[in-house]
Amino acid sequence: MNVDLIYLVGLRMLHVVGGTFWVGGAVIYHLFVEPAAKATNPGGREFMQYFIVRRRYPVYMTVSSLAVNLSGALLFWRSSGGLGSNWIASGPGLVFTLGSVLAIIALGMGFLILNPTAKRMMGLGQALQTAGGPPLPEQMGELHQLEKTMNQVGWAEFALMMVSLLTMAVA
Repeated sequence: MNVDLIYLVGLRMLHVVGGTFWVGGAVIYHLFVEPAAKATNPGGREFMQYFIVRRRYPVYMTVSSLAVNLSGALLFWRSSGGLGSNWIASGPGLVFTLGSVLAIIALGMGFLILNPTAKRMMGLGQALQTAGGPPLPEQMGELHQLEKTMNQVGWAEFALMMVSLLTMAVA
């Protein structure tokens, strides 16, 4: 069998499976996990800590987002003939380019905003647990601000991922 064909099929499989995991993980989180955790406070906080720390949800999302973006970049390079302007300016090229840019922005939001915010939230949550007493007003204020950031950026990233998915599906 042709090595080039095996490479191409492998990249496509990695891209589709990685994208399914990345977008699927975001769908499950935003539409089911997060609302259920909010509705079941205070037990929801324990659940979220378990989900994020023990089940390693951020690691899962990081690996799947890197897999889909790296394989996508290699597929884009190959399809465009090394970023050939004729292909990029074509109908499919424009749609793939839009989807790629949106996926890269979503990846950046995850790495640059969501991951550090989640780590800060987990650190603050653990500090509150070990302190034993009721949280200080400034600690609660910081926790609420971090939750607000996670929610707003998470939904924006989710929207970018969904539009990127749709562009890939129609291109």
